[in-house]
Amino acid sequence: MIVKYTLDTYQPHRHLLKVEMEVHPDKEETFLCIPNWSPGSYKIRDYSKSIHQVQFIQSKPGWNLEQIDLDTWKVSSKGETFKISYLVYGFEHTVRTNYFTSDFILVHPPATFLYPKDRLDLEPELSWKNLSPFRFCYTGLKKKEGSKQTWKAKNFDEFFDCPILLTNEKQISFNVEGCEFDLVILGDIETKDKKKISKDLATIVETQIKLMAGTENKYYLFVLDMSDNLYGGLEHLNCSINQFDPNGWSNPDNYRTLLELLSHEYFHHWNVKRIRPIALGPFDYQKPNLTKELWIAEGITSFFDAYFLLLCGIYSPQQYLNKLWKDIQELEESLGESWMSLEDSSFTAWTKYYNRPFDPNFLNTGISYYTKGAILSLSMHLYILKETKGKKSLVDIMTGLNKQYHQEKKRGFTKAEFFQTAKKVTGLDLKLEFEPYIVEPKRIPVENYLHLIGVERTASKPKIESGFRVKEEKGRMIVSKILLSKSVKETDINLGDEWIALDDRRILPGNFKELLNQYQPGKKADLLLSRRGKILKRKIKFDSSPSGNELWIDEKAKDSVKELREVFLNLGKESKTSKPSSKKTKSK
Repeated sequence: MIVKYTLDTYQPHRHLLKVEMEVHPDKEETFLCIPNWSPGSYKIRDYSKSIHQVQFIQSKPGWNLEQIDLDTWKVSSKGETFKISYLVYGFEHTVRTNYFTSDFILVHPPATFLYPKDRLDLEPELSWKNLSPFRFCYTGLKKKEGSKQTWKAKNFDEFFDCPILLTNEKQISFNVEGCEFDLVILGDIETKDKKKISKDLATIVETQIKLMAGTENKYYLFVLDMSDNLYGGLEHLNCSINQFDPNGWSNPDNYRTLLELLSHEYFHHWNVKRIRPIALGPFDYQKPNLTKELWIAEGITSFFDAYFLLLCGIYSPQQYLNKLWKDIQELEESLGESWMSLEDSSFTAWTKYYNRPFDPNFLNTGISYYTKGAILSLSMHLYILKETKGKKSLVDIMTGLNKQYHQEKKRGFTKAEFFQTAKKVTGLDLKLEFEPYIVEPKRIPVENYLHLIGVERTASKPKIESGFRVKEEKGRMIVSKILLSKSVKETDINLGDEWIALDDRRILPGNFKELLNQYQPGKKADLLLSRRGKILKRKIKFDSSPSGNELWIDEKAKDSVKELREVFLNLGKESKTSKPSSKKTKSK
């Protein structure tokens, strides 16, 4: 069975792409499906909604084409080769959807290509009929031998994992450890700033490659889409699509956040794309691939994304601690840890974590496997350093998993195998130490682990805490979050209520913080609210919450603690922990 696609830019100003599909079937009937989700983004997306006008290019008597399910079409061609065409609408500006415009075209394969049901093993080919008005085509797909405009994949898993970008923007190229990198930045960013991003990114990937003992890739593509009000990334085997808001992006804090995003998605080309929980491949693109181990896939990656920036010198030690503190605060101000375990968070991601925008109570009943997974990974890392006197770390577990399961067994691993590998490479039973924080809705005592390297929480002056959050809508202050971990849970206040006054003083977007600061923790006040047109008066008791930078480095710690801290801060540089390979790893 042979499958070939031909793409035409068609009408990018109307956000339409034309696809022609040629199929050499091996049966009288062929069932064609469009995926329902994308690996790395764990939610059913219903991509079929953007597929239109599926029809034969040239039909014969007795042939038939009909849609038999929301994501499936049946083609009856009596076993003869057939060609169909269809239009794809793409104007949802995310990393997991199609976006077709006259500025650039970003093709997200799972949202674009029908494929023969149950034949993911086929080797699809892709050609462009017309690239105009664009000059450059970027993709991780490999060119077909002897062809300039035809690409080929070894199977549909690889095909769906290679986005395609058409643009007039020229790439910035650099080579690190035998891998050629292309960075394409979309947006109105000055050349000098693009070069700075490229230089810092080269440092980050070099650090990662050395600590991970090499990369199998000979090529890697970074696409950075700088568009208003966007943030996010999606990993692929030899590519990542990243989005970041250009407004104020060059502010030092925002710039480090941008580099952290790029660091995160690049580390995924090991963790998830090669080192993976066993449920994450091979994929069933029509229904969820459930796993309880997203805390490994995303949590460990979320630990390393910022940690690599610390090792590169992009984060200072205190800046890194400030970042950790934000994660700790996010968990501490929520009741979610008493409702949901890390495994539950992973398993229900499809219906809970990815539906956060539509579930205002997730803050109180759910947790992020990104955030808590990162805190767990940090705790594991510090525990291993302490117990092995700095000779082993979480890095050794990741390289061990890569070698044993990806390179040798060529498969993913189970949770039990994760801990078996951890014990094999470190000599420690991490399951005994950390299992309760994974399977139970239980808070991680991260401060105990930070204490091992002489990092402590300060006793700062408390600040006022209302227990709810507001957002401005047309000059009105609307309640957007309610923290059920605070005293406000005893007050009849609803999401969507308009906050009008505090003790008879009018609340405005510019003054509410100043008014709150006039109160002390433990004091009570009257709130004037509006709910569905009715004016309500409610009494609230204010809580307290910590303020300022809550984590600091204890310079008076014992020498042994300081030595361990130096290993933590210089992992892979001067420590004995890392022995990065200087050899260039060959691509498979």
